Amino acid sequence: MDEEQPPVEVPMSAARLLVERIAERQAMSRVYQAEQLEYIDALRLQFGRDFGADWHDPDSLEWRELRAEVAAVLQVHERTAQSMLDLARSLVQVFPTTLSRLRQAEFSERHARVLVEHGHGLAAELAAEYEARLLDFVDLPLSRFDRMARKIRADLQPEELIEKHREALVERRTAVEPAGAGMAWYGAYMSAEYAIGAAASVTGLAKGLMVEGETRTLQQIEADVFRDLLIDAGGVTAPAREGDPVQATPAARRGINPQVSTTVPVLTAMGRSDEPGQLDGYGPIDAETARRIAGEAQGWIRILTDPEDGAITSFGRTTYKVPKQLRRYLAARDEVCRFVGCTRSVEHCDVDHTKPWSEDGETVAANLAHLCKGHHMVKGRKRWRVSASPGGVLTWTSPTGRTYTTKPARTFAPPGRTMPGAPPLVMKAWLPDDAPF
Repeated sequence: MDEEQPPVEVPMSAARLLVERIAERQAMSRVYQAEQLEYIDALRLQFGRDFGADWHDPDSLEWRELRAEVAAVLQVHERTAQSMLDLARSLVQVFPTTLSRLRQAEFSERHARVLVEHGHGLAAELAAEYEARLLDFVDLPLSRFDRMARKIRADLQPEELIEKHREALVERRTAVEPAGAGMAWYGAYMSAEYAIGAAASVTGLAKGLMVEGETRTLQQIEADVFRDLLIDAGGVTAPAREGDPVQATPAARRGINPQVSTTVPVLTAMGRSDEPGQLDGYGPIDAETARRIAGEAQGWIRILTDPEDGAITSFGRTTYKVPKQLRRYLAARDEVCRFVGCTRSVEHCDVDHTKPWSEDGETVAANLAHLCKGHHMVKGRKRWRVSASPGGVLTWTSPTGRTYTTKPARTFAPPGRTMPGAPPLVMKAWLPDDAPF
């Protein structure tokens, strides 16, 4: 068997050219995707004129013939063809600005699909506002863009979110999905705050079992803890060392208190508004659920404050260590690692000085951002360079000279001031106020 060849060293000028070629092909692909969707919808209209298809009856023979035509030419399943027909019609007829910007290669077809999916059924008079607001965030990675789409949809029709949640609760259930190789997925469809809380509890227990000599990864321990909590009625797997038997130890739960945070508009908490809350790690939740969580809160952390008690977001050169109050502000602002495309939660990130402390960087919100350990090391090599702009915006420059911008998940009022007409926001944490954040 041939020995593995070392990677070919590409001169930086050649690497820069290759990156440009990749970007060009991606742009061309997006343009072609937009044009293809326009052609698909034009075909739909042509079938209507030529064959009298009734587009209100997807089971009609004419519609089936069209779906079969699209599936055949694209070599896809008819369900996929149906999805593309629906997407094309929505973009052409309801969200033309999105289609136009896709044609300009500003974002991917998957971003356009997310926009359409979460805009489905939206009142006609709100569709344009939904589209305009969401298109401001097309530079987000897809998972965060999806969360933003859900948030904006919930903001526009908060009463709809309440009703949908009530209906969905009736459908709560568990499910087993075969995964091959003798494995399977086992999950539960339940209210989001319980799902996030359960996951946090499992992770907390798993981290407590990562002692010296442990050979399992955190993910493996989490799976074992989940299994044992169900099968052993509360027991958890003890550290698996060579030759040691696996034991259930219910006492290992002691002292574990999962961190689950929710941001709730104060007027919602008071019952004077149905503006949705935000469940960290999930997205928008209906006002009824937010109010219930608010009533169960052990404590409140004020994020967007009144002028007389504004959150302190600047400690200058007086301290290198980021104080707890500022860390909480940054966690609420960033939500995830601020490197390009990364979605790792701030719980697994470090707070980094954008301009290093050793180079006279200050401990201020404008010079601080979360980076996961891997991207913290990437930044430390200084081949990727980063600069900060007002509002927590970061501009990254790659080794080949291309620039990328990342924005914070939330924008709050400047310290000591509130935005006109904006009520204070509060964050509820399922941890004592003196717990690390």
